Amino acid sequence: MAKISNWQKKIKQYYEKLICVLRSLRKKCILPNWLKSWTIRIYHSWRTVLFGIFGFLFFYYFLGSQLTEDMDISNEYVLPTAASQKMETANSMAFMLRREVDTKMWTPNLPPLFPAYVLDNMPNFQIGIENAIRDIVAVLQNISNISEAQSNDLQQAHELLKYAPNVWLLAKKGSFNIAPSSNTQYRKAAKYLTKFNERGNYAPQKQHLQDLLKQMSRKLARLARKSEEHWQEHGSDFWDNKADNIFYHHRGYAFALWQISKAMGIDFKEIILAHDAYTDWTYLQSSLRQAAQFRPYVVRNSPPDGLWSPNHLMAQNFYLARALAAIERIRGALARGNNAD
Repeated sequence: MAKISNWQKKIKQYYEKLICVLRSLRKKCILPNWLKSWTIRIYHSWRTVLFGIFGFLFFYYFLGSQLTEDMDISNEYVLPTAASQKMETANSMAFMLRREVDTKMWTPNLPPLFPAYVLDNMPNFQIGIENAIRDIVAVLQNISNISEAQSNDLQQAHELLKYAPNVWLLAKKGSFNIAPSSNTQYRKAAKYLTKFNERGNYAPQKQHLQDLLKQMSRKLARLARKSEEHWQEHGSDFWDNKADNIFYHHRGYAFALWQISKAMGIDFKEIILAHDAYTDWTYLQSSLRQAAQFRPYVVRNSPPDGLWSPNHLMAQNFYLARALAAIERIRGALARGNNAD
């Protein structure tokens, strides 16, 4: 009890000193009369104080989040105009990772301290981009005609891209263990993708293209199936607040595949032309571009035959289905062999 009493005395002493300092400042400071009156009014009105606090928080989060949100699809990787012996697919993925974690702000892991914490669409959009890059790197790490050092670079990049996207400082919820942030890990992954190209040239092979297209087809089909399952379960809901999460994740995924397919068109240009698949390749890129550009003001998951409200998940699936059809036609052309044979 004696210790508690001593602490109480110390707190009281500090409080009295603080009051003395504030009173001395009040006497020394010369304030305009209107400012003095407002200060007194705010001091004596708890409602005004609360209103000011809530007003500040509203504008801090609302305006701050609006300034932070940036789902820009116009900032694209610039493809080389001349023939390159580097893998442009790896370069484009490194560019997109740096774009999201450096040029922009990585929002999926932000704590409540940041105004972007309240964002919902941009975090899903960025996670979709990262997921697409991770899925493509998973295939590239198994290509055969590269050095051991290059293979290790791709494996390291893939391991880093498997890192959870929502880690800021602590390892997980309820834990106080310090952990690397998600954007730090993804920045390292971009460096490994760049190192892969710095260590040597890349010789494209038909099998590489077939493996990449197989992965793209499998993942796009999974995205379309997820949207359809969500529509079947929640299409009749009065308001579906999960539909936009799925929509913007798929939009980010489509954007990343669009950029990757453009780079693949450079890497595998001769193989695509040799198998008379150029038309279908441009159709694939066009479909992915339209899926990435499609952005309604409010995402709705209404019945497809609804009179007043559209179903944006099913509309997005239309473009994903077009991309899937193009991929399957290209895979068929590759399977049939060179037309010159």
